[in-house]
Amino acid sequence: MQWSEVRKHYPSQWVLVEAIVAATQGNKRVVDELSVVGSFNENSKEALRTYLKLHRENKQRELYVIHTSRDLLDIEVTAWTGVRALQ
Repeated sequence: MQWSEVRKHYPSQWVLVEAIVAATQGNKRVVDELSVVGSFNENSKEALRTYLKLHRENKQRELYVIHTSRDLLDIEVTAWTGVRALQ
């Protein structure tokens, strides 16, 4: 499914989506095809809880929580550096 189709089917909602076909171009993640895993009317906290649960179960899945009011998927690639607290 394309982002425009998701927006049409789930207006003004938070959606949990999984990237099916995606590529990195520069510092952006370009998602050509995605699948809706869940929709959440205006409850972003529940969407994030569901994301965290699924992410813990399988870290290889490329999941995003996005509100359908966004015209474009503008996903920035972030390099994570491990920071640990001293004990």
